[in-house]
Amino acid sequence: MDNSSTDGTPGHIRKKYPRIQLIANDKNRGFAAAANQGIDSSGSEYILLINADCQVYEHSIDRLMDYLDSDPRVAVAGPRILNSDGSLQYSCRTFPSFLEAAVHTLLAHIYPNNPVTRKYKLMDAGRDKPFRVDWVSGSCMMIRRAALEDTGNFDEKYFMYVEDIDLCYRMRQNDREVHYVPHAEVLHHIAGSSRKKKSREKKSRRAHIRASWRMQKSVFYFFRKNYRGTSRMLLIPFIIIALGIRFSIAGLKSLAGY
Repeated sequence: MDNSSTDGTPGHIRKKYPRIQLIANDKNRGFAAAANQGIDSSGSEYILLINADCQVYEHSIDRLMDYLDSDPRVAVAGPRILNSDGSLQYSCRTFPSFLEAAVHTLLAHIYPNNPVTRKYKLMDAGRDKPFRVDWVSGSCMMIRRAALEDTGNFDEKYFMYVEDIDLCYRMRQNDREVHYVPHAEVLHHIAGSSRKKKSREKKSRRAHIRASWRMQKSVFYFFRKNYRGTSRMLLIPFIIIALGIRFSIAGLKSLAGY
C-alpha cells in the first residue's frame, strides 16, 4: 500500500518485487482508508498492519500468527514495540475515562510520569508474558479476519490516529479480545523526523503541529462517537478545553525545537 508517496517508492517496489500486489493511491487517503483498501483486496485469515517506519525482528510475524492460532478468542495481537534506541514503546494501553483522558491530555507534555498517564499507558504492567489489554498500537497489529467481518473495518472518518483504539473498542463491544504478545518484537523509528537536517527543520515543525492537530481531532471524534447518548457527553466541553491546551503546548514545544 502506497499512500501517494513522492520518493519513487511505487516504481522501486514494482521493479524489485514484481510479484507483490501494490496499491498506489494518487492522493493521501489517510491511514484508516488505506488500511481498509489493503484489507479488502486480500483474502488471508490474518491481516498484518505495519507502518513503513517499522523493522520486524526474526520470527515475530510467525509468533503473532501462532498466538492467534492458539486462542480463537483473540481478535487482535500486538507485538512488543521498541524505539530506535531499543527502549520500550508503551504500545498497549487502557481505554481512558473522560477524566483520565483530560488529565493525561493536560499533563502528558509537562509531567509525563504522572499516575494517570502511568495507568493509561500500563507503564507498571509486567511485559514478559502475553496478556489481555484494551488496545494495541496500529503501527503493528495482526487482526483476525473473521473478527473484522463481525466488527467492521477501520472507521475512515479518522484520517490518522485513534483509528486503532476505535477498532479495538468495537472488538471489545463484540466480546473479542485484544492481546499484547511480547515474544514478537518490532523496531519502530517513531522519532525519525526529529533527526532531519536543519534546512528541513521548519517544514518538519509544521508537519508536527499538523499531526498534533489531527491527533486532537481524532481523540474528540472517538469520545463523541462512542459516548453519544450517555451522561458522559456532559463532560465533552472539558475534553475540548483539555485538547486545546494540549495542542497549544505541543505547538509551542515544536516551535521551540523540542
